[in-house]
Amino acid sequence: MIFTSILFLAFFIIVVVLYYVLPGRFQWLILLLSGLYFYMYSNPVYILVPVSIILITWYAGLKMEKSGSPEKAWPFYLSAIIANVGLLVFFKYTNFFTSSAFDFLNITRHKFFHAASTLDNPFLIHVIAPLGISYITFQAIGYLIEIKRGNHLAEQHLGHFSTYLLFFPKIIAGPVERAHDFLPQLKQNRAFTYDNIRNGLRQVLWGMFKKIVIADRLSLYVASILDNVGFHSGASLALASIFYVFQMYADFSGYTDMALGFAKILGFDLMQNFNRPFFAKSVSEFWRKWHISLSTWFADYFYTPIAVAKRDWGKWSVVYAFFITFVVLGFWHGANWTFIIFGALQGFILTIEFFTRKSRKNFRKKIPVWVNNLGSMIFVFAYFCLSLIFFRAATVSDAFTVIKRIFTAPGPLYFDRDEPSSFIFCIMGVIFLMMVEIKMEFYKGGFSFFNNKSWLIRNLSYAFLIIVMLLIGVFDGGQFIYKQF
Repeated sequence: MIFTSILFLAFFIIVVVLYYVLPGRFQWLILLLSGLYFYMYSNPVYILVPVSIILITWYAGLKMEKSGSPEKAWPFYLSAIIANVGLLVFFKYTNFFTSSAFDFLNITRHKFFHAASTLDNPFLIHVIAPLGISYITFQAIGYLIEIKRGNHLAEQHLGHFSTYLLFFPKIIAGPVERAHDFLPQLKQNRAFTYDNIRNGLRQVLWGMFKKIVIADRLSLYVASILDNVGFHSGASLALASIFYVFQMYADFSGYTDMALGFAKILGFDLMQNFNRPFFAKSVSEFWRKWHISLSTWFADYFYTPIAVAKRDWGKWSVVYAFFITFVVLGFWHGANWTFIIFGALQGFILTIEFFTRKSRKNFRKKIPVWVNNLGSMIFVFAYFCLSLIFFRAATVSDAFTVIKRIFTAPGPLYFDRDEPSSFIFCIMGVIFLMMVEIKMEFYKGGFSFFNNKSWLIRNLSYAFLIIVMLLIGVFDGGQFIYKQF
């Protein structure tokens, strides 16, 4: 059940009506039941996975709080962490680890023992990872860590805790919400307000526009090029790689806008996940603006503990923490060496930035500010574009083939000359997206169409988005990219 489907919108309307019609004390129950239904819609059996995570984490949290000392709390904490990570590893990484081991074993047998046969991997599991398992697991782990640190009390109400992990707007692809931000909101009775409905619908509309009109339109061109690398020129491959950055952003930020909008209609404020990342002037700043809920989760629970533990290494503790954190972050996205390289590329450039801070600062003093800012933003965008080639590729070899052909394959830029409208819509979508981003970044206090005081201008703006979606939107574009993670 995807956010852009008629089925989901009908489901959401029913939830909202019941949510506000029934007495306030039942609101959490409506949210929990709707979350269970949403999760079970595609495969009811998989509900056993989040239910297991919920029960293990909730029970461990209570025991940790009641234990009275860190030493007594440690067994419950460790057991729950192992259980959560174990479920995540089993469903997402079993095939990767076992296949990598057998690949290494076969290479060794062929090279050193001249074996003629190839061993098959008997441990392959043919299951699809449960919906949102990475996000649910990370939220559960973060909850346990905060209790261990003494920053959060264990949630006594099993229903409230279950609703926190199964709140359906954030199940598919986050945000990775913190318990101390969400649970207090859940304990309040939320009355129907016009402002929440209006602001929520506006954010849903903008997110849907980004998904249907921009991301899914770009995906048609990107897939036609990057899925047929050998048939296209370097110019086409370069443009498709650039388009993929915008597709990824419009798709993922579009999902986030819709998730935040649906939550707002229900009276909840979820964490902002994007903050116009294409205007970042360094890669470190980029990761403070892109997938904010995940990057801050890794910063709080992964990077900082590693850097602190290795502080005796001096500057190299930071480098070590950078690399480990981003390799794991890349691996979190999927069980493939391409994602590990994607993460390693981030760790590498962040290390370069760390060691060149003073020299870059001195260099910036010698050039105009606008030249430095523009050049920095172009570099950050180009580097992210390069790393996303690995992110999208099926294999490492495929990624290197794309990069090689960008610089070596001659030929004209591809687009369907018999029907160029789709290509034109791609260009127009990117331009429109960046115009909105520039307006929000540099001219936030100026004239606004969607927040205008005039009722007529506001509603004409909404009507414009809806009409454009109906005219040129791609309504069979499929799931959001980050659903697979």
